Amino acid sequence: MFLVLLCLSPQLGWHCSDVTIAKELTREVSGAVSFVRLDSSEPALPGERFMVRPPQPATLFRFGATTVNPGRRELSHEGVPVSVGDRAFDLLVLLIEQRGAVVSKEQIMEVVWPRRVVGENTLEGQVSLLRRALQNDRDAIRTIAGRGYQFVGDLGIDASLGPDPTPTSPTNAIGLRCKGLPAHVSRLIGREAHLTEVVDLIQSHRLVTLVGAGGVGKTRLAIEAARRLSVNFADGIAFVELAATASGDYLSATVAGAFGFPSGEGTRDFEQIALHLHDRHLLIVVDNCEHLIESAAQLVETLLQVPASTIIATSREALRIAGEYVYHVPSLDMPSHDGEQDVARFGAIELFLERTGLRLDAGIDACMPLIARICRQLDGIPLAIELAAACTAALGIQGVADRLDDRFQILRNGARTALPRQQTLRATVDWSYALLPPRLQTILARLSLFAGKFTLDSAQRMVGGTDVPQHEVTTAIAELVDKSLLCAIPNLPRMHYRLLHTIRAYAYDRLVESGTSNDWLVRHARHVLDTFRTAERSARERKEIDWSRTFGFYLDDLRSAVEWGFSTDGTTVIAIELTVASITPSMQLALFAECLSRLDRALDALARLPVQARLNLPVVEWEMKLQTARGACLLFQSVGAQTGEPFDTALALAQETSDIEYQLWASWGCWTHAWLHGQYARMLALATSFTEVAGKSRWPGDRTVARRMSGMARLYLGELNDALTELESIKIPDDHASRAERIRFLFDEHSATGSVLAQAQAFLGRDDEAELTARRVLEDAHALGHAPSICYVLSEAVCPTALLRSDDAWLNQAAQMLSDTARQVWAFKPRAEMWRGLIALRQGQVESYDTSIAPSLEKMGDAQYCVVLTVFLAETAIALARFGRTRDADALLARAMARAAAVNDLFSWVELLRAEAEIMLLRRESDSTSHLSECILLDALNVARRHGFVAWEARCRASLERLWKATGKPPVQFVLTDSTLPATYEPFDSPLTLSLRARGAAA
Repeated sequence: MFLVLLCLSPQLGWHCSDVTIAKELTREVSGAVSFVRLDSSEPALPGERFMVRPPQPATLFRFGATTVNPGRRELSHEGVPVSVGDRAFDLLVLLIEQRGAVVSKEQIMEVVWPRRVVGENTLEGQVSLLRRALQNDRDAIRTIAGRGYQFVGDLGIDASLGPDPTPTSPTNAIGLRCKGLPAHVSRLIGREAHLTEVVDLIQSHRLVTLVGAGGVGKTRLAIEAARRLSVNFADGIAFVELAATASGDYLSATVAGAFGFPSGEGTRDFEQIALHLHDRHLLIVVDNCEHLIESAAQLVETLLQVPASTIIATSREALRIAGEYVYHVPSLDMPSHDGEQDVARFGAIELFLERTGLRLDAGIDACMPLIARICRQLDGIPLAIELAAACTAALGIQGVADRLDDRFQILRNGARTALPRQQTLRATVDWSYALLPPRLQTILARLSLFAGKFTLDSAQRMVGGTDVPQHEVTTAIAELVDKSLLCAIPNLPRMHYRLLHTIRAYAYDRLVESGTSNDWLVRHARHVLDTFRTAERSARERKEIDWSRTFGFYLDDLRSAVEWGFSTDGTTVIAIELTVASITPSMQLALFAECLSRLDRALDALARLPVQARLNLPVVEWEMKLQTARGACLLFQSVGAQTGEPFDTALALAQETSDIEYQLWASWGCWTHAWLHGQYARMLALATSFTEVAGKSRWPGDRTVARRMSGMARLYLGELNDALTELESIKIPDDHASRAERIRFLFDEHSATGSVLAQAQAFLGRDDEAELTARRVLEDAHALGHAPSICYVLSEAVCPTALLRSDDAWLNQAAQMLSDTARQVWAFKPRAEMWRGLIALRQGQVESYDTSIAPSLEKMGDAQYCVVLTVFLAETAIALARFGRTRDADALLARAMARAAAVNDLFSWVELLRAEAEIMLLRRESDSTSHLSECILLDALNVARRHGFVAWEARCRASLERLWKATGKPPVQFVLTDSTLPATYEPFDSPLTLSLRARGAAA
């Protein structure tokens, strides 16, 4: 018997003012109730849940020892009727219907107490009453703190077509007892978005196959999706588990048992099973199809003949039948690198923490980089993460992270109740590997030598051979992708592929077991060598290359091949060749620290090569290239003091072999070393020799580099006007130079030349021009997207110009940008820290000198005394004195002055003298101190005027004006002319400066 409640609008002549009254009528009626609103213009009333619903067959819900009959409003436990109130019964039915989903307190109150106001205590009281009634099934109702309640019981649904079903009828047997879903054992973590996607797909497709690698969580996702959708299927859910079915011969019996058929010949045919299910509205989950893929495909295709059925299948490869929607189950999301912020939000991290029982606190925060590394090494595979989490009790987090190279030995402690193939990581992969034909096993083992992503072309060249034709490699790649053993990564215009770390480790073990691994390792190393030689040729031919996109994904293979080559089982000569060939891509990708490590190993190995082995090898050429690259890498590692030797060695070898290319590179390196050490006269001499060699170069841009080097040397020698003339005459074509040509000498030449031009303009007092130049050059560097060049412009042009202009807002913006970009270029990190430290110091945060400025200057070594940083040192000393740190100010300034005097840096000396006077003025110890400050400023001012140091002259005048104002002296009484100084005046040897130099030596 069914009761239909019609809620009409007043316009239709009748209106049910309170659905609750009508609802009470249902207490006396056996059968299902449908609420139907005929006026869609009004909002639904509380309690009207299934608004339009056809009459359903009588349904029983079973979980544990409990049975619920919603139609008859009966509840029994272990066959004994249990009496609960109406509200408690409605609450139980609501939770069951929404099983798998958390039902909020507000939703419960809307449905169970429609249009009434009740307190949370009332709801909690009904839940407590229910749990007492359910006795040992009380855990089926879970409280979700702060959210609501959730039904988590192992539910079976019995649907019958009549009041007195006959158990012996096969059709009715189905309705009486389908095999339900496995019970909840833990909450689903990190899958909410994927679960929503799958649920949506199931509602729009009759067959959805969840495909993914072993242990990725296909089964769990399918179960939770089915649980979420169970209320939509009147005849419930059937769970068909194929994992334990060894052969297709037994598949029919497995399926029959899942649907509650008695055993016997009459139920062993797929067609007969589908016939019996013909009028059922079922959701069928077919789990673990991969080992019976042909039979499973036939089964599912037959079950699709049941008109009202929907099927979720799980497999490591698609069924490939009509109507199938394949959903690739991804790994859990995880941090891409150790420095990722808020890593606890990632599903892989959350799962690891949950399974280890760790809580987020200050202690665990320190372990997050290790946990992130574990999850990355395990590819975000839930099973592998759970196995790793289980090991932490014995090994600790660090112990697990350290032993992941031996993952198949340590990840062995899976749940005893799990399927045998899911109790250890090796068993999981064994299962997939055993299903492969020998041909695919061989190809998979060879592909394991690829450490990162690879293309189809690479796979064909690497794997193909006499036993495996190249066309078979193409077919094998497609099959391995289908079987979830290989990841396909779209990367237009070509597809890339990658083995999961776990699959790769397993396949490599198999290659080693075959006894052919060494031959294939040599082949892999030579394949990588060919790839990087192609890159080197492309650079020589000035081809426009997106280095990151074109060669970046080969870096993992480079690292792997070099490690093997330098190992005891490897081939040293190949490792040296790989290191030489990878220099240009490494430089272009700014991988200086990594490249330096390889260079040192290669140079050491080259020195140890036996004399006989060296005879037929280009040893001189290799050493020349390795030494040049080593010097360049040291520059970017802020180890300028060590760059002289490798560049000098490389220059000698290049001159010995008449190699134009490396004469230029080595000369540039020696010039840079001279710049960092204040050897400005040598800079000019090296620029001159560079110019001579550049005339023979096939790179037109080398002449531009020569002129920039010459102009910069003159600038630092204090020849400002000559420098500006040289720099302004440089015309750099905007459109014709390739990226490789522009970044030929580590920095974009547009950026380097523009930065030095901005310096010259600023030093000559042309502040507005300097700012325009600096801003334009920064825009160009950003457009190029080369991080080292962006850092160069910011540290050499923008920050100094902003400081000279006293533009604090621009300086703050530039320093922050430098700090952000320097994360990619280690060499500029100290510069970023010192500029940000100065900003903080000038704002009164005196401790920033100790935490940021002093450590950064120490890391920079002699580079801190470069002319362009003179104003930084001066302003830092003045700020220290202003906030009472006079001893630190004196020491900093004295060291800088001693260095300027030692290298005859007159240009820097003038600004440092001004800073010394400012600090004396801040002390105001006596009238004699003011007089001494005045003398120093007059001295500095006249030197600046004589040599045309316009910016320094202006700054000295400003300091003098402040002094005169403080002492009450009218400025008009001082007439400043060149005659103030004797013609033979030597600024470094005056009595005053001699005393300052002595103090600097003491400091």
